[in-house]
Amino acid sequence: MGVRLFNKKRGSQARRNARRWLLQARKYALLTALVVLTGVGAFETWHDHAPQKAGRWIVAEALTRSARAGFIVKDIVVTGHHNTPNAILLASLGVKAGMPLFGVNIAAAEQSLLDVSWIKSAIVSRRLPNTIVVAITERTPVALWQHDKTISLINKDGIVLATDNLEKWQNLPLVVGNGAENSVSELLTTLQAVPSITSQLVAAVRVGDRRWNLHLKNDITVKLPEQDMELALSRLAQMQKQKNILGRSITGIDMRLPQRVMVTPSANDKTKTSI
Repeated sequence: MGVRLFNKKRGSQARRNARRWLLQARKYALLTALVVLTGVGAFETWHDHAPQKAGRWIVAEALTRSARAGFIVKDIVVTGHHNTPNAILLASLGVKAGMPLFGVNIAAAEQSLLDVSWIKSAIVSRRLPNTIVVAITERTPVALWQHDKTISLINKDGIVLATDNLEKWQNLPLVVGNGAENSVSELLTTLQAVPSITSQLVAAVRVGDRRWNLHLKNDITVKLPEQDMELALSRLAQMQKQKNILGRSITGIDMRLPQRVMVTPSANDKTKTSI
């Protein structure tokens, strides 16, 4: 079975084969009608048999005859695929080479694909005479989440996308702690407005699932308030622009108080000063 990931639909080829496929489709329609008529005749002679049995026989016979006419799965085309592991995608699809094309349960295949964390939406369809087409939309990773000694790749809604082979995602922000995954979208949106702070970010730690501590370069920790995080970061960005606060020899900046900022010097000077 051919599996083509990322391929676009080959429109020109589809047009060239359209007439041939149409003839085969008509052939299949005639075969199906014949099977249904045969099944009805057989059902009328089975007075004591359950209707379900007759229905299963009709369906099985129709699929067998359609397969003999050439309507079997030979190819799978997947679009929208970037990060979902190939093996997981194909296993979830549940389609195997040689199975009747019309025997593929489209609804079940789509639901199974949606159970894959990477996949946000999935549409499965048949392309006559022998192809299954899968169009997926993947979730976008936004951060690495460290919790319980485990690092996971998450999207903006906190859905875990992967826990292995995370090397290619090392440039994403690191958020730490229980509850961090549920608040990451708000944090990253807020940080977008203060690039001078974001460029210094090493990790963001969720404290009591109430607020954030930002761990910046030069071992500086910024304590943000529970409320008005945007205002606090705006003030910090202004301080950086005017006073280069992050370039000083300090270890901490406490912005939890609305009226003043407490700065902790580094080295042996443990005296807190306010700005």
